[in-house]
Amino acid sequence: MSLSDLKNELIYHKLEDRYLVLPATGATVGEAAKVLQVDPDAIAKSLVLNVNEQPTVLVLSGNARLDNHHFKEEFRVRPRLLPATEVQKATGYPVGGVNPIGLNNALPVYLDTSLKNLTWLYPAAGDEYHALKLTLTELITLSRPVRWVKVSK
Repeated sequence: MSLSDLKNELIYHKLEDRYLVLPATGATVGEAAKVLQVDPDAIAKSLVLNVNEQPTVLVLSGNARLDNHHFKEEFRVRPRLLPATEVQKATGYPVGGVNPIGLNNALPVYLDTSLKNLTWLYPAAGDEYHALKLTLTELITLSRPVRWVKVSK
């Protein structure tokens, strides 16, 4: 999906005002939180993992850390991040801009329980200079997750 496709998806859902252009890079949780002036937990980071040879997107809150034990309980495999060189091919977005909405190849998306109870979430929006401001309900509607998982510490 291109940035224009993402914007069209937002327009369709009447959320075009939630697309943010950042004045500086927001490629990492720390950078995004600083430029958006929000708590790092509000950053919805998307990790792309290889789960049984299937690229899979896992969305966690900014301060949450992937827990190997919890991940293995949920997916029956050890967590393996997809190499950075393969992320854009799998998702349509570069590292630092991966967004759980409108992914190439209809990749499965899982939301970690660390996102629950946050008023606003700020996922990347296609590159390190764009983000979205969404409620949890809006993120669920737009990302169409397979299910909730508990894979964080």
